[in-house]
Amino acid sequence: MKIIFFGTPYFAKEILKFLIEKKINIIAVVTQNDKILGKRKYVSEVKKYIVDNNIHIPIFQPEKAKDESFIENLKKMDADLFVVVAYGQILTQKLLDLPKKGCINTHASILPKYRGANPIRYAILNGEKTTGVTIMKMVKKMDAGDIILKDVIEIHKDDNFQTLESKLLKITKPVLLKTLDLFKQNNVSYFSQDESLVTFAPKLTIDDRLINLYKNPAEIINQIRALSPYPGAFIEIIVDNEIKQLKILHAVDDNKNLNFKEIFIDKENFIIGLQHKSLKLLEIQLEGKSKMNVKDFLTGLKKSIKIK
Repeated sequence: MKIIFFGTPYFAKEILKFLIEKKINIIAVVTQNDKILGKRKYVSEVKKYIVDNNIHIPIFQPEKAKDESFIENLKKMDADLFVVVAYGQILTQKLLDLPKKGCINTHASILPKYRGANPIRYAILNGEKTTGVTIMKMVKKMDAGDIILKDVIEIHKDDNFQTLESKLLKITKPVLLKTLDLFKQNNVSYFSQDESLVTFAPKLTIDDRLINLYKNPAEIINQIRALSPYPGAFIEIIVDNEIKQLKILHAVDDNKNLNFKEIFIDKENFIIGLQHKSLKLLEIQLEGKSKMNVKDFLTGLKKSIKIK
């Protein structure tokens, strides 16, 4: 069975690596094109993996997946199946119609919940107790295709984006492998999604990262976990009359009695007063500095701090 793999970030790279190790017949890879930011060139994790490991698989990087020349090139490859994992572009119907057996997508949520670009972060952000992975048939509408297989895991109260992504990768690999076996055997069953249960997980903005201290501690901690270790949820603080971002990468609620936005600092504690209870910071990153635990930060603190 000839497969073309579509994917871009770390999650996709890990799945591609697994498929190659399992001797799955990947005849080409499609990933997002290289980006130039300032003087630096950024390539996708998927491309980097193939190039760094000298893997002889053709790489396609169309600026737009609807480009006719790109579609014609894929058509010539006569693929049986497209496997899509966090590629980052919408596939046109013309593209979806190319492979003989269709296109499947690996999505890191239990669909129909959290369709979109950020299912892992939104599951944490909304305080979900479980999440999982869904393998579905691709249709033109985003993440709306019929379900083939899925698996569920618990979200631990201490999970952040990175740890939950790792857990989801672990369960995705066998589920995807089983799905490919079903296609080989021409024994695939499909189950429609319940449209009444659809929720979305869109891209996050800078406003989504700014912590609203009026929220309750549980909501704030969920926001911190969902955005940790990157890009990071933050508050704005004033350090010697200069406004700086302070990323909070790990925090817990605290019962210390403080006024709203009051800061308590001693040799080991950095606690902020909320509308309800307080927030104890454990790992932080001040704008322009490396991330560090709070104790190390306080040891080197020589300036006054207050919340903006």
